[in-house]
Amino acid sequence: MDTEKFYSKLGAGYQPGVLTTVVLAAEELKRQGKKIIGLTGGMYDEESFPWREVKEIFDEATEADWRVMLQYGGTRGYQPLREELAKWMKGHGITVDPFKELMITTGSQEALDLMARIFLDKDDVIIVGSPTYLSALTAFQTSSPDIREAKLDKDGMIPEELEKVVKQVQSEGKMVKFVYIIPSFQNPMSSMLTMERRKKIIELANKYDFLILEDNPYGYISFEGPMPTPLKGLDTEGRVIYTSTFSKIVSPGMRIGWLAANPEFIMKMAEAKSSTIISNALPSQYAAAKLFERGDVDKQIEKMKKVYIKKRDVMLEAMDTYFPKEAKWNSPKGGLFLWVELPESVNATELLMEAVKRGVAYIPGSNFYTTPTHNHIRLNYSHPSIDDIVEGIKILGGLLKEQM
Repeated sequence: MDTEKFYSKLGAGYQPGVLTTVVLAAEELKRQGKKIIGLTGGMYDEESFPWREVKEIFDEATEADWRVMLQYGGTRGYQPLREELAKWMKGHGITVDPFKELMITTGSQEALDLMARIFLDKDDVIIVGSPTYLSALTAFQTSSPDIREAKLDKDGMIPEELEKVVKQVQSEGKMVKFVYIIPSFQNPMSSMLTMERRKKIIELANKYDFLILEDNPYGYISFEGPMPTPLKGLDTEGRVIYTSTFSKIVSPGMRIGWLAANPEFIMKMAEAKSSTIISNALPSQYAAAKLFERGDVDKQIEKMKKVYIKKRDVMLEAMDTYFPKEAKWNSPKGGLFLWVELPESVNATELLMEAVKRGVAYIPGSNFYTTPTHNHIRLNYSHPSIDDIVEGIKILGGLLKEQM
């Protein structure tokens, strides 16, 4: 059967990504009885799940609570959760109306998908960081936009570079729909956008009339004091659409994220959501609301910071020991990732499958750009055990030295 003739243009374009490829390779190695150490996705430390707190919440749920949890929920999300989120966000510099300006999503990935569906037509221009989150690129690319890049450094997106790109777009007679930015412990570089740059980017949005999609899954995991006020907290014209997620601070399995935006955008997104998911599962939302109400979310974040600082330090020490001296890397002050720059002679994309064969996996940096690149890798320290971090870095370091 000729399967190709049945696909839509969008369907035909779906090909296995790097994460799928790594997972399939890992499954095959496991089937053969071999071990693979994943330094790949931004997964939660499984030993640290707040399972006792969640179990207690469900144990204490009444019959009336269960009648609510087992029913359909509203498309915008469980109202008590939105109210608790609004209180929590206010403590981080963001004031929103939980009734009109907040919506619960299935993790923050659904928020990225909704942005593409609501705002993008074919060839519409958006600007992303260079590099940026690979699954955001995947979500946006379903609408076939014209994706431009603005350079980043250790202090995040460079406003002057962003303005150059915006001016170039306007010189072509086009408009920028939105700028996608991860301001705090950016994925993949772990850079932190300075307050000065946050204010400047808001000024640019107002001046050149574009929206900002602020993706903040990592900002709450700050190792050295609180993150700067989110862009949403500096927004005076309703241009910033803010998203974050439970996946990095409490549990990815609960599948809870949220969107904060002006009421008109939330209304549009809720209508788009209703054609697919209808509503999020209420048991997870009920538990999340209780976790906020009891103060467990903040306690869990403090717990995770200690775990991740220790793992980061172990990874950095192992890299000092086993990596070639020609490699360069940052020391993250928060978040889940470590960014490595290799000499131009090393192709990290081509090297991946050899690394997998030897028992360790990483994400090649090429997946975080829309323009060709080959000599970067992203490493994750939040998920693997300390022993696996040391062993994985030792294997990877040996392979990299061979390439030198």
